Amino acid sequence: MTRVRANDYEFKKQVILDSAVALIAQKGFDAATMSDVAAACGASKSHLYHYFASKEDLLYVIVKEHITEQVAVLTAIVNEPTPPGERFNRFVGAFVQEGAKSRNHHLVLMNDIKFLPPGQREDVRKLEQELMSLMVSLLREINPERMAQAKVNSAYALLLFGMVIWTFTWYEKTGAISPAELAERISDLFLDGFRRG
Repeated sequence: MTRVRANDYEFKKQVILDSAVALIAQKGFDAATMSDVAAACGASKSHLYHYFASKEDLLYVIVKEHITEQVAVLTAIVNEPTPPGERFNRFVGAFVQEGAKSRNHHLVLMNDIKFLPPGQREDVRKLEQELMSLMVSLLREINPERMAQAKVNSAYALLLFGMVIWTFTWYEKTGAISPAELAERISDLFLDGFRRG
């Protein structure tokens, strides 16, 4: 007989995910144990295994759900019927706001996907490639001449993503520069250059 899910299944699963991502971001995937995760969310280890078959499955759900949501939001922005410069600013703004809100997810995505089994790691890489393709297409609209050489397409997109993603290893959203202002400065710097300012 199939076991019926409790009404609060998704809520409890989210509590585990939130506790786990904070713990893994702090300790690293290899150092964090399922017992640590259980303690962090006030549950038993067997309770965790009701939701996730292994620590790797837990990591996979954390990163896949995070990046899938990003792809959906950023795809919608790229497909808006507005000028490319406006969409670029909105893209960077959304990416920075999400990074500020989900710093732990970014740290886990940067540092720990190497621990996923090959098939799961490839799934995440494909989603990252979707993000790359979105940015490449936007940059191509903004400056087709600069993006005419295929060999530079990924480089420009990676420069931008690298700038934003590594920012969240040190950036504090409660600091002197708000996420919105930071996004504006990144967009301005990337599109118009430092010397001009």
